[in-house]
Amino acid sequence: MAGFSSLEIAKRALSAQRYGLDVTSNNIANVNTPGFARKQVVMTETTPQPINQGFLGTGVVVDRIKTFREEFHDREIRNTMSRQAAYSADDRTLARIETAFGEPTEFGLDFSINKFFSSFESLSNEPENMIRRQEVLNAAGTLAENFNNIGQNLQNLRRETKNTITNSVDTVNQLLQNVASLNREITISQITDPNSSSALIDQRIQRLEELSKLTNVTVNFDDKNIASISIGGHNVVNDVRAVTLRSGENVDALTGEVTAVISMLDAQGNPVGTIQPSGGELSALLKHYNVTLDDRDSSSGYSAFRELNSIADTLVTRINALSVTGYGLDDSTAPPPARNFFTPAAPGESITALTFNVSSDISGNARNIPMSAAPGEPGNNEIARRIARVGQDDNFLNGMNPAQSYGKLLTKVASIGQEAVNGIKTSDLVFTQLNAQRESVIGVNLDEEAMNLIRFQKGFEAAARVVNITNELLGTLINLGR
Repeated sequence: MAGFSSLEIAKRALSAQRYGLDVTSNNIANVNTPGFARKQVVMTETTPQPINQGFLGTGVVVDRIKTFREEFHDREIRNTMSRQAAYSADDRTLARIETAFGEPTEFGLDFSINKFFSSFESLSNEPENMIRRQEVLNAAGTLAENFNNIGQNLQNLRRETKNTITNSVDTVNQLLQNVASLNREITISQITDPNSSSALIDQRIQRLEELSKLTNVTVNFDDKNIASISIGGHNVVNDVRAVTLRSGENVDALTGEVTAVISMLDAQGNPVGTIQPSGGELSALLKHYNVTLDDRDSSSGYSAFRELNSIADTLVTRINALSVTGYGLDDSTAPPPARNFFTPAAPGESITALTFNVSSDISGNARNIPMSAAPGEPGNNEIARRIARVGQDDNFLNGMNPAQSYGKLLTKVASIGQEAVNGIKTSDLVFTQLNAQRESVIGVNLDEEAMNLIRFQKGFEAAARVVNITNELLGTLINLGR
């Protein structure tokens, strides 16, 4: 019987050491696999067998596979990834906004604003000069074109931002479904083969990190290591069920303001609530769509499009208020013909960068430009001088003149962009430190694994030798009985 006991002990030893070799080999194979957490075989002594002299050991068994993973590091890395992604989205969007303005450049809006007012200054010196009058029309046309181009660029960027939001929400839905499916597989594996769930857990961590780049997530694990996820305080994954999200738009009935929203759907596809991410790429995209690029923004945030429209509307209002009181070269009788220099806004509306245009009253006819304050006085330059002074009026908008107002807009956009750049640098530094800490725990150390290979190899060889010796002893015993 002793010989058979030795064989059983050796068999268990062979199995345990082989298991150790397999786990070590898997660690080495995944040394460069993103998200892989190294594993370790935990062996325990099997229950000893009582004999007359006491207890006799019965060998070894693999108790479990230990995974070197800490939720603290995973959670902090997810939070940092959310901040990184939000700052990166800010940086990309603001860089494109700066490109839309096209400043600084010799022919940008800043240049055309100054050129417009300087053309009136020149015209005030020679109010009857047709060349000067044509220069005013040309400057006004260039100013309108620059406003229109910038407005169109910002509108296109807003439309692209909405498409990106839609695509990101689709990706979030896929990841939520993946996490729910992995929860199901982990639940099954813990029943059938508890040691096989570690690979599934690594995959789930990867999905959670991909998800955190799109939106901040709060993840909780129950006593069976099943993850539940919430976004903005709303549960989106419970056990093996995931909520479907959908991007859409709300339109304010009074102001016409269009805002993007992310809705949760019930099983029938009906909206049952909205979520508001506070981190990740989606939060930044929603902010820029609903605020920065919203020309009708009613929030307390900073809207570059709204500020641009405010400059355009104020400019049209101020210039038209003067031009309607003036007379052209051929106007010889009172009252003034009330010609608008720029196309006025429709009733109840305001001028925007997209609707900024030279009025049809004077477009194509420089003689109609109302520069005189009295009829039949083509040499009168009073209106031209008043319009020229608007360019230096510090009460034009928010205590600044037109050029300063536009300069403040550019400075604000650049400042917000720089904040995003600084945020990227800071979050990158934090991520690098956290990732290094996590890798020191879960990362594969090839020197350590090489030592484990030797250790398990020697253990396997020794167990094999026990089998050989026990086999020889049993052969001797059998031969003695013949």
